[in-house]
Amino acid sequence: MSHATGFDISSLAPLSHLGDLSVAEFITDYWQQKPVCIRNAVSFQEALLEVDELAGLALESEVESRLIENDGDIKDWRVTHGPLTEGDFNKERDFPWTLLVQGVDCFVPQVHDFLAKFRFLPSWRLDDIMVSYATKGAGVGAHYDRYDVFLIQGEGQRLWQVGQTCNENSPLMAHDQLSLLDQFHMTQEFILNPGDMLYVPPLIAHKGVAVSDACVTYSVGFRSPSHAEVLSTFADDRGMDMSADLRLKDCGFTTNSGEISALDIEGLMTLMRDQITPENVAQWFGKHSTEPKHNGLDMAEEAMDLIELESIIKDAYGVLRVSEGVRLAYTWQGDGGLTLFVQGDALPCPPEATAFVEAISNQWLLEVDEMAQLVKNDAAKAMLLILHNQGYLYFADE
Repeated sequence: MSHATGFDISSLAPLSHLGDLSVAEFITDYWQQKPVCIRNAVSFQEALLEVDELAGLALESEVESRLIENDGDIKDWRVTHGPLTEGDFNKERDFPWTLLVQGVDCFVPQVHDFLAKFRFLPSWRLDDIMVSYATKGAGVGAHYDRYDVFLIQGEGQRLWQVGQTCNENSPLMAHDQLSLLDQFHMTQEFILNPGDMLYVPPLIAHKGVAVSDACVTYSVGFRSPSHAEVLSTFADDRGMDMSADLRLKDCGFTTNSGEISALDIEGLMTLMRDQITPENVAQWFGKHSTEPKHNGLDMAEEAMDLIELESIIKDAYGVLRVSEGVRLAYTWQGDGGLTLFVQGDALPCPPEATAFVEAISNQWLLEVDEMAQLVKNDAAKAMLLILHNQGYLYFADE
């Protein structure tokens, strides 16, 4: 079974979007360590989405977007948060500007499909795909992120400069809406053409400037929770399952009433240790890591019954897709079943349905004839119908 405790990463075949690098080389030498520029990483037969479609998304209230106008000095740059208006785009400007739209993979199927190129990394780390459109000379200034990012050039050209390692104490410029570095020490620079990709690890300063008009960049972000977030959210999760009637007990008689004794501390530590079990940690992390990024997504899907499902299987046409914006993960149980985590919920899955659940969680898209081989029993069909009727999966022509 594929849920073995580990595997040899060197056995993975090179992927075309890592250029001459194998997966093993990328993970060993660059991942979360240092930047790397990969030329001709992606071959775009056509744009993932048209600029008009990107602008249309920025008009929607459920989509996070920003318009950054590079008018005058950096301290004077204006930031307009979405939803934007038609007037924001029709405005005459004699200075550079950038449109940034977050989570485009949650709304556009072909952008969602683009994430398949990064399936050599854990999907629970995935944040989203941000798409930017910039006019010549536009940029968002020197900054750093606390997550890994792959910057893929879609159209036009962009100059990227990479700089120093930063931290929470790195001085920032005075700006109400942009967290820009007060100092930037360039160490490398690259001009990215369509299909080129720059990987930037967390805390590394970087700055991009559009070299041409109609400059489109796809930013694929992989976020990881902070240690503080791990501890606080785990404690919150465990607290929700515990009765308020359960209370700490003291050790009784003491000659030093002001002292918190070593026995008191040991009692507290025992309470905490008892909660840190593999099952508790897995349940919390599965739910936490699949919480929806966009709560406003329409998950409505017309309910399907077993007869309709059997008809689709018989026709053997089309594909089964994970809905855009839906986050899936799973952990294995001791009985051979698994727990599927989807949009922050935990769904127990019996052994008879694990092959299907594992496949759709790892691949996100199954041809109907391939799916049919995985749902030959009632348990697997029931799981498919549950996920479909909740809007987490849907059938499409391709």
